[in-house]
Amino acid sequence: MTERIRGQVWRGLAVLAFYLLIASLITWPLMAQLGSHLAGWAYGDSHEMARHIWWYNHALRTGQPIFWQPALGYPDGMEGVLLWAHPQQFFPAWLLAFVLPLPAAANLSLLLYMALNGWAMYVLAGYLLDGRRGPALLAGLAFMAAPTFQGHLGGGHAGLMVAWPVPLYVYALLQLEAAKTQRDIPLLKSRRVQWFLLAVLFFVLSPGGHILQLIYVLLPVNAALALAHLWRRDWPALLRLAAVSLIGSAVLLIFVLPIARSTFETAAYTDEGGFVRYSADLLSAASPSFFNPLYSWLGYPRQVLGTNLEEGTSYIGVVAGVLALIGVLRFRRARWWLLLALLAWLLSLGPLLKILDVPVRVEADGYASYITLPFAALQNLPFFNLARTPGRFNFALALALAVLAGYGALWLWDRLRSQKLRFALLGVLMAALLVDYQVYWPFPTHTAAIPDAVYALAARDDVRAVLDLPWDNPVAAKDALYLQTAHHKPLVAGHVTRSTPVSPAKLTLLERTLDPALLDAAGADLVILHRDYVGDEQVDFVRTRPGTLLYEDDNLIIYEPPQIDTAPRFTALTSDQTAVARSADSYLYAPETGWVDFSGVLAADAYGREVELYLDRQLIHRWQVEGKVDFTVPLPVQAGTYHLVRLALNPPCPAVDWAMLACRAVELHDLALTGVMPADSAPVVYDQGVRLMRGTVPAEAQPGAALPVRLWWFFDAARSETDIRFVHVVDASGALVGQDDRTLGAHAGGSHWSEQVSIDLPDDLTGGPYRVYAGWYTYPDFTRFAVLSDVAGAPDSWVLLGTVEVRPETP
Repeated sequence: MTERIRGQVWRGLAVLAFYLLIASLITWPLMAQLGSHLAGWAYGDSHEMARHIWWYNHALRTGQPIFWQPALGYPDGMEGVLLWAHPQQFFPAWLLAFVLPLPAAANLSLLLYMALNGWAMYVLAGYLLDGRRGPALLAGLAFMAAPTFQGHLGGGHAGLMVAWPVPLYVYALLQLEAAKTQRDIPLLKSRRVQWFLLAVLFFVLSPGGHILQLIYVLLPVNAALALAHLWRRDWPALLRLAAVSLIGSAVLLIFVLPIARSTFETAAYTDEGGFVRYSADLLSAASPSFFNPLYSWLGYPRQVLGTNLEEGTSYIGVVAGVLALIGVLRFRRARWWLLLALLAWLLSLGPLLKILDVPVRVEADGYASYITLPFAALQNLPFFNLARTPGRFNFALALALAVLAGYGALWLWDRLRSQKLRFALLGVLMAALLVDYQVYWPFPTHTAAIPDAVYALAARDDVRAVLDLPWDNPVAAKDALYLQTAHHKPLVAGHVTRSTPVSPAKLTLLERTLDPALLDAAGADLVILHRDYVGDEQVDFVRTRPGTLLYEDDNLIIYEPPQIDTAPRFTALTSDQTAVARSADSYLYAPETGWVDFSGVLAADAYGREVELYLDRQLIHRWQVEGKVDFTVPLPVQAGTYHLVRLALNPPCPAVDWAMLACRAVELHDLALTGVMPADSAPVVYDQGVRLMRGTVPAEAQPGAALPVRLWWFFDAARSETDIRFVHVVDASGALVGQDDRTLGAHAGGSHWSEQVSIDLPDDLTGGPYRVYAGWYTYPDFTRFAVLSDVAGAPDSWVLLGTVEVRPETP
């Protein structure tokens, strides 16, 4: 190794050590609590991140799969391939955990990434600022200490701390443009090829902490670069940028494709929302943290950031802002970075303009509306609809602002001839920038201690799984994940990201009943109640249940249900809502396959509202409610299965308070879920894309009574209003004695429909057996759909559902 290279290595290590020291200062007192506390607020993601770090380490120690989660969602396990897409989110923490306590491994990893962020920006700024190390050092400091990073660190967002590849990606692109083709050496030794490959490498590494940094950082960086090339009409440079991006994206498919279906199509991502809530306020760029002692007297930052400090912080700062302004005014080449800053800031504002954390509303001619922004055109596009936190575009803003601050420092640096004055000025600027940027002081940490009673559970071989309650509180769910690092038992719930994929019906029924039979069937041999997230009523409920309280303190109750040999019975909980404004959920457990009747009363005003019924998120029935509607819908249930039953308004009531959009909710009365009526049959296939999944009739009926016929249809092909479903009751001679012929309306292919058809039998009907058939025909030509399955009635293009014995009442 030459002296020059050795000097560069030592200089780089010294810079890295300097930034590590600064990271320790920004996060103080974390360095003094490495092994006893975790970084960030207790409500943040640090418990979730620590659990996943532990799982990497535990899986490697025990030979279990890393990217499948057998210890979550017991007994089925759950997909954990999302961990594959974020390799830098948990590395090197899981490697450090082989020799360090879990909290120390997690905290050191965070500090290391902060220091790497500063070092990478130092490298980029050193190139841009003509090798001036002092201004480059300040630029690195401005990047690593940016309030956006500090805000996310307070939220425990470990993966978003991984930003070091981004400056190196830009550095490689700039070197690629500056490199000259060398024809006298082999191709792979060409500097242009080397920098091209490095640009691809850093493109691939940039979203290694979180795959959506593709959108939040690489998209605005590449867009600004492309605009610059277009402005200069530098077509070769534009083609090279496109080639780097395409090849890098192709490589990233290795990480993206495995998670595309299993994760990004789940409700945890697609139904989460938050585009407005997690966008930046217009005033956030001028809003320092209200936790900074220097600015705690200001009132407006709390209004701007009070509910969105982690996602909405984008403070430019007095020091960095002044330096950036100097850089823009004094250096023409700095103005591209201003373009990137403006683009990122505009996208961070999200789909609607907010001021003081409230969307700005405007009125014209009596009509009210909001001010839409460019992100509104992107948020519903594929892949963009996953980016529910537009405030994270501020990472790209921090990148651009750090470089601009470096240019401003360069101008001041060159104005001074004395090295002592230069470094004195640099020291003052860096200190002032740190004080101005500080989001927290002291930095929030929380204890990593877990009670010994939880650790003791690891020695129990008789525990199949643990149920943590409340299951639907996001902070309690993260605490539950963290406790697993001590007790090592599978969780009945648990999640890899955002929310659990385990059935909410299952978890709700287990939580609200604590039925020993249901708990035993679910494998929940222990229940841990997180007291901080429930009321006294829930605590008393657990205490009074039969079983044993193994442990109790101010935060936790560990409860062991009694052992039981009986099988679970039918259990149901109907919604306690009195009206449907958006949706109302009910839950049931079915011990056997058959029907559960869902009944009640819906009431709406004369204008009418459409109400939809979903079974496990599958639409199975709908009504147009005008006035009062008494309904009974048979729900097809499966043995040993939990089901979610949802009534939903279409469209839902608007989430605004405008008088002209006042909610017209639908009233709910007398909801009931009755016990299972056993029934099971093989699906019957009709022509034209209709399947009868299940159809049943009662064994007996009386003259003059209504004969209930339960039907569950599946439509492989779309249905129109001219397709008529019929149910006929015929006597022994084949004569028709009762019928129901009607359209079920228009249905898309792949949809379900469940119904109870009530056929009024004549009062003078004689006793005896009567056959019930079901089929379809087209109107107005009355051509029946052929029955393709080999079942009774198929030759006549209808299906025998069963035989009813009519028994007149005995006088």
